[in-house]
Amino acid sequence: MDVLVVVPGIELLEQWHRAIRRTLPDVPVGRRGGGHSDNFEGKRILVSTVHSAISTSAPQPSGPALLVADEVHRYGAVTFSKLLTDRFPERIGLTATFERSDDGVERFLLPYFRTVVEGCSYERGHADGILAPVNVMLVAVPFDPIEAVEYQEYDELARKLRGDLIEKFGCAGEPFGEFMRDVQLLGGGDGADRSTWVARKYLHAFSKRRSLLAECRGKREVLRGLGVVLKETGRALAFSETRESSRAAAEVLLEEGVLAAPFTSDLSRSDRTRLLNEFKSGTLTALVAPKVLDEGVDVPEADVGIILASSKSRRQMIQRMGRIIRPKSDGRPASFLVMYAENSSEDPANGAHGTFLEQLTGIASQVVTVSAEDAPGLLREWMNSARSDDKVEPAAFGAPVVEQPAQSSTSVEEVAAIAQRLIEEEVPEEAVVAGTENAEISEILLNVGVKGSVDDFDTVLSCLSILEPRQVSVLVMRYGLGGQQPKRQAEIGARLGLSSSQVGRIERSAIAHLGDTVAGQLLSDVMARMESV
Repeated sequence: MDVLVVVPGIELLEQWHRAIRRTLPDVPVGRRGGGHSDNFEGKRILVSTVHSAISTSAPQPSGPALLVADEVHRYGAVTFSKLLTDRFPERIGLTATFERSDDGVERFLLPYFRTVVEGCSYERGHADGILAPVNVMLVAVPFDPIEAVEYQEYDELARKLRGDLIEKFGCAGEPFGEFMRDVQLLGGGDGADRSTWVARKYLHAFSKRRSLLAECRGKREVLRGLGVVLKETGRALAFSETRESSRAAAEVLLEEGVLAAPFTSDLSRSDRTRLLNEFKSGTLTALVAPKVLDEGVDVPEADVGIILASSKSRRQMIQRMGRIIRPKSDGRPASFLVMYAENSSEDPANGAHGTFLEQLTGIASQVVTVSAEDAPGLLREWMNSARSDDKVEPAAFGAPVVEQPAQSSTSVEEVAAIAQRLIEEEVPEEAVVAGTENAEISEILLNVGVKGSVDDFDTVLSCLSILEPRQVSVLVMRYGLGGQQPKRQAEIGARLGLSSSQVGRIERSAIAHLGDTVAGQLLSDVMARMESV
């Protein structure tokens, strides 16, 4: 029986291919996607990205086959559900969280896979001894006076407009993903229509509120205070919400003597690989990343997890937990610091974190709420206690495999130079989103600009409504979405009074934002429709 393994992106494509070859060295295995074009001829197992698997040219097994759908929650999208055919009588889906913000689980996934195997939870992993003990610190961070006023203004506006969009203009109230889809469609309408105006105003307020939480200056100051402790600990992962806040946080840690680097979606594949290798070896102390580390990236174990911006997505927070609570070679506990802006949507007092905190506190040895000033001292206490309690016991039969340090041939000075470059330098034009899942968004925009129908253009323009006006202008010219030929960054810069590097940064930021939202799913639907014509 042939086997098709489907994954969301290139990182997982390579991980699965390596793992299968290592585990089943005598079984021929191929890849499709990410520059590979293997098929089932001469291959028993084919690992494919989902975009390649649903294309009209996708190879099909010659007979009944097994489908392995990794990160199966992704395939509840309308476009990706094309993967779920009767060609695969044997089928299994893998995910840490079987849920979506829309109705895709009930509409597509449950009818196809039918049976859900429950019980693979963090509680069970903790009870079975295959996870590290966990200490959890909740760190309350105040807004500065200006941030507080701005946050209250945008929060009140977003709440009011959300109510108007639901009650007056027919947007779905729940789930939130369906609401955002409706809002984006309204936002792409005729600018003279009141519903379009309200939708665009809501999206602007929503984006501003999100940026204030992500870039809260108080969080960076707490991180600065943690720097002296992080220099003495093992590896740390910090999770942010935006690429800009990732770069800013990495810069703060570097200033405090912590060898840290941003790990963002616009890195070249070589830089991504090098950073992960240096992090695994221990030369690089900390990685700061937005959603690019949440899923699909093979990240080495870390001792400390710092959440700079919380997420309302239970799935995303569970993915982040899994990066930190892997078992340590000496049995020491993991430490989690969750920063939240006081009196905001992140504040647990306002119901934030809900299910996520229940997942984490359910297995935590201790949960403590502290002020920003007390956080560094408590982390030092935890780490010193972990070191004094270090006792390496013989591994029991069936115990989890723990990671061993890798060797690095790169000096600390060289790694520091790389980190500084990634914070300061522009990404070359030819490297824009190359080798990342955002390349899919770029490809979709280019295809629509070249051969899209009127309906395709309407959908794309509605998706662009969530962006800032300058971002929209850059994408329209860059990808020929206004009916003209696509333009180079230098040409766009000349028109807008910007340098080529500034245009490149705006383009990358806009594409990354599209990929982080429901707009990315809508654009994938456009691409699938174009391929089927």
